[in-house]
Amino acid sequence: MAAAGLSRSDVARELVGAIQSLSLARTLLAVQEIVRTSARRLTGADGATFVLREGTCCYYADEDAVSPLWKGQRFPMQACISGWTMLNRRPAAIEDIYADQRIPCDAYRPTFVKSLAMVPIRTLDPIGAIGNYWAQRHRPTPEEVELLQALADSTAVAMENVRVYRELEQRVADRTAELQARTEELERTNRSVRSLYIEATRSFDMLHERNEHHLRVLHTLAHEVRSQLGAGLGLLRLALEESPAVDHQLRTDLGHVDGAVAGAIDIVSRQLEAARFEAGAIEVRVEEVDVVGELWALRAMRAVGAASNVELVIEHPGDDLKLWTDRTLLGHILRNLVGNALKFTDFGEVRVGAKQELDGRVCFAVADTGIGIAPEDVERVFEEWQQIDGAQARRPPGSGLGLPLVRRLVATLGGDVNIQSAPGAGSTFTVTLPAHPPPPGSQQ
Repeated sequence: MAAAGLSRSDVARELVGAIQSLSLARTLLAVQEIVRTSARRLTGADGATFVLREGTCCYYADEDAVSPLWKGQRFPMQACISGWTMLNRRPAAIEDIYADQRIPCDAYRPTFVKSLAMVPIRTLDPIGAIGNYWAQRHRPTPEEVELLQALADSTAVAMENVRVYRELEQRVADRTAELQARTEELERTNRSVRSLYIEATRSFDMLHERNEHHLRVLHTLAHEVRSQLGAGLGLLRLALEESPAVDHQLRTDLGHVDGAVAGAIDIVSRQLEAARFEAGAIEVRVEEVDVVGELWALRAMRAVGAASNVELVIEHPGDDLKLWTDRTLLGHILRNLVGNALKFTDFGEVRVGAKQELDGRVCFAVADTGIGIAPEDVERVFEEWQQIDGAQARRPPGSGLGLPLVRRLVATLGGDVNIQSAPGAGSTFTVTLPAHPPPPGSQQ
């Protein structure tokens, strides 16, 4: 169901435009403005709010509505529907606010609100919520809630991007101020302390190189996201032109658009994860992982980026295969390896499997029948920003960060990664992880 006054193509364009704008936002205020206006237009609502979590309170930071709501006010988490959404980590769709016990009715009586939909920003550990409100009784549809959740997921990535960008700016400012103070001190001393000036210059050069690295990351993000989203939007337009009257087909094509958007968000997340790793911000969270479930989840990657005559084969390792490790980091490792294999395989198969060694370690293998890697290039594939000559022909451009990130994440989990490959004979990437990861800070 499209928003009032908007066709399905208009809704898709609105969502794609919002995600593109969010990927380029550099301040929280810019994120708020994009979200509050897009959230309302996506569903044809009479109002929208942007809520931030502040400890045990919900802060209504921004709004776009036909009349004032609660902008600038704070409420206890337990006393409002946005708090309920964050605490329960799931959306709320309410047709009649006065018939739902989760709603503090007294706070709503002075407003126009009769119905609402509220979704969390980041479902694993919510940092805020996005709410839509209607002045007339309205039952929020699953499609409307899904649209809001897609916007909220992109908002979470944008807010993390803003946080990392702000930290980088502060580091540059602090380091520059430090270097300036050192330079002024050196100017007041004699030539006997010349060595201090040389050290300061060396530090400045290191800072400059680091800053250039992060600028390249940000530029790559913008390019990759625009490419993915442009492909998704083109697919939707083609589907709408060829089958405008088949709702099921439209929903299927919209699902492909979701996949393209998810691919773009994955690129952003992967590169931001690399920046966070360099800053020492990755925290290993150990839990028991069902290896079968992690492998089975990789089947969805077949729909994104693979040639039509390439089969993705998931080998069943046995229902009792478990591993104590960080589920999120393991997922990053496997998705990077499978995605890389699909990208460089034109026909044949990509085969994924896992087995437990006698010493308790678990070995994951991703084998393909792709173009292969020359012996002299094996180590280069693990270097940042490196692209093997000829490997990118007729393929979407990559960032050169996937495999380097895989090696660092595997090392963080106490494991190792190996390659067996030859030109024209495919490649096999093997990741071996211990039954339990090493304690934090023990990696070399």
